[in-house]
Amino acid sequence: MALSFIRGKKVGAPPKYAGSKKGDPLTAAKTKVIDALKVQKGYAQLTIEGKPLPKTDAGREASTWFYREIDGTYWTTLRYGQLSIPLEGTNTAVQVGPLAELPAFYDAATQAILKGELDEPIMALQRARSAALKGETGAARKAA
Repeated sequence: MALSFIRGKKVGAPPKYAGSKKGDPLTAAKTKVIDALKVQKGYAQLTIEGKPLPKTDAGREASTWFYREIDGTYWTTLRYGQLSIPLEGTNTAVQVGPLAELPAFYDAATQAILKGELDEPIMALQRARSAALKGETGAARKAA
């Protein structure tokens, strides 16, 4: 039986990421980082206001990407999952300055991601994470 509506069209299995609402893996990874930046910006704002950070399901204080040096300056990393994104060479931390500058820094980082400035390191981390997950799945199947 010939289907007239597909005549002249290529037919095959759907692409690997066809079920993803976020599209390709880079876009999905960038969305994760941007969503996490929004959360970190909120944590920075709570810290500025002297309010406590939210608790995790386990009852621990939420994890932040920023930390304070003895002299009062703040440093931060940008992360994809648990992995810090390399920003210059292998360096992953940025000295932001006073705590009050963290929210604006996270906004600037979000804009840089949207412009594609961090596509290369984010994609490298996404590939490494994907490969590691595939390796664990394969090992689990062999052990079973």
